[in-house]
Amino acid sequence: MRTVDAVELRLWVAAVLCLAAAVALGFSVAARTPTRIDVEAVALRGTAVPLALFFTALGRWPVLLALSVLAALVGWRLRTGMGAVVLVYVTQIVSQGVSTLLKLGLHRSRPDHWLVIQEKDWSYPSGHAVTAVVFFVGLAVLAWHAPLPRPLAGVIAAILLICAVGIPWSRLALGAHYLTDVLGGLLLGTAFLCAAFALMLRFAHASSAA
Repeated sequence: MRTVDAVELRLWVAAVLCLAAAVALGFSVAARTPTRIDVEAVALRGTAVPLALFFTALGRWPVLLALSVLAALVGWRLRTGMGAVVLVYVTQIVSQGVSTLLKLGLHRSRPDHWLVIQEKDWSYPSGHAVTAVVFFVGLAVLAWHAPLPRPLAGVIAAILLICAVGIPWSRLALGAHYLTDVLGGLLLGTAFLCAAFALMLRFAHASSAA
């Protein structure tokens, strides 16, 4: 088996396993009282609220669209094409659709005592956590592999990864989700990002062979 095919297969296997884990976790927590780790994670609520609001805002669609356009323009300027950026954005849309379906299917209520912003949809999984992985980790990987000077690529990737960590944390700091909601979102996001990378490898291999 060629190296590219082996990596692609591993990515698909990881995607399936993470998706299954996200669904299984959802069914295990949706119809029960908050787990011990959920209760203990409540201690994070109320920490650095202004910073948490900033990170939460980064996970909303106006910011994501603006960053997508910026990333596409950079890709066009570097002549690396915009296909990978478009695929990340499409994966973001699809993953949020699946996240919404899981929310509707599992009906897990939000935690009590939210801070500042109160959202009316269901709690599991955290859509912001999905976004943190699919969009911000996805763009960080693309930035690292872009034909940019290594220091610049490293700085851009590091900023995006900080956002990828800060966004899930912000949902706990604002009391908007249980910890298991965030873990489920991270698993779901990892599943979709692995699938997106597998498709990128497939497209890249097909283009080089043409």
